[in-house]
Amino acid sequence: DEDGALDVLRRGSSEINDQSNADMVANLYSIMGEIYHNKHMKTEAYAAYDSCLIYKPDNVVTLNNYAYYLSLDGTNLKKAEEMSAKAVKAEPKNATYLDTYAWILYMEKRYAEAKVYIDMALKNSGDSLNDGTLYEHAGDIYVELRDYPAAVGFYQQALLKGGDAKALNRKIN
Repeated sequence: DEDGALDVLRRGSSEINDQSNADMVANLYSIMGEIYHNKHMKTEAYAAYDSCLIYKPDNVVTLNNYAYYLSLDGTNLKKAEEMSAKAVKAEPKNATYLDTYAWILYMEKRYAEAKVYIDMALKNSGDSLNDGTLYEHAGDIYVELRDYPAAVGFYQQALLKGGDAKALNRKIN
């Protein structure tokens, strides 16, 4: 019940004062940001993420998610890169954070650098990764580097992980 949760979180945010626990406040805003994002309310989501980072500037989940969502929007890529770099520095073997950083570099057309980070993400992802996004990102990066056989292989892996068959087949073709 995202609407119910959002109502509770909004009421909770109205009670924040200078005695409030910073970690709890940061988590409240981080969760609000995720709910707003899920509801496609970008302005509110980004405001909530900004509030989270005021209370806890090193909240790696928010740093990563906020950075990734900015990259999907293609906006504030420099800010996204800075936030993502902090998340990667905090957890250098986290495949999700490495993927986000690689994707931001891709969006900035820094393909050779993006390849370094997507390769690290793939190395650290393990067999437990069920999301095809990492493999699709790898394919997109490898296409820009003109390594088409590798790109096709990544797109095929993305298909096996349940990625968007129509989009992936178009990329493969």
